[in-house]
Amino acid sequence: MRTTLLWQAKAQYQWHRHVPLIRFTGSRKALWETKPAQTAAAAAGNASAVEAINFWELPARYRPLPITEAEIEAIESGGASLA
Repeated sequence: MRTTLLWQAKAQYQWHRHVPLIRFTGSRKALWETKPAQTAAAAAGNASAVEAINFWELPARYRPLPITEAEIEAIESGGASLA
């Protein structure tokens, strides 16, 4: 009886093969190829084009909301309910 159960489990496993839902296009080798000339040029070009904005320089509608006392208490309690 035990061999029958093992045989059934093996048959079911072979019937239900895992098929990934993601299909990659192109070869996987292209993901690992590096092109140093292009990488260095891209890094140098992006360094001058990117400019950071501090949160206090944002318009009022994009600024973060102030934290309330209730939120501070919840954070300090570790998320436990205040009873």
